[in-house]
Amino acid sequence: MATFGCMIYPGGDSASRVAQLANIPHEDWMQDWPIEASDPARLDEFVRLLLAHKADWELSFWLLDLVLESAENDLAITSTQDDLPPRTEPLVDALVAVWEATQAPGIAQGLEYWACLEASAPDEMFLVSPLVREARRRIGHSAR
Repeated sequence: MATFGCMIYPGGDSASRVAQLANIPHEDWMQDWPIEASDPARLDEFVRLLLAHKADWELSFWLLDLVLESAENDLAITSTQDDLPPRTEPLVDALVAVWEATQAPGIAQGLEYWACLEASAPDEMFLVSPLVREARRRIGHSAR
């Protein structure tokens, strides 16, 4: 485990392991590889991987970003925050399940990042932020 600033990151080769499991590229030069490797067409597959590895906080950390980046792109293509797709509830359930399985500070920090807690207007947050806020509410974290 490594800490940069206040954020806690998994150690070792966990990002490479996730890339192998998800069959996505992961190269040293890919600074934000969950963004580069996200794929809204594979969102359901990525959610299944997240759930399958929910007890491993290091894998869940990277899969969480991959899932939420893919969901963000999916929402940008298919809907608005006022018209969320039917896979919304399973996604929120998956986020809650990952937290409950690990209760890892790195997972909590990731959820807080995606929730954009300081934002009050939709244009100040991610499209997935309301979903993440709902997951945080369900696990008893402040949703602000």
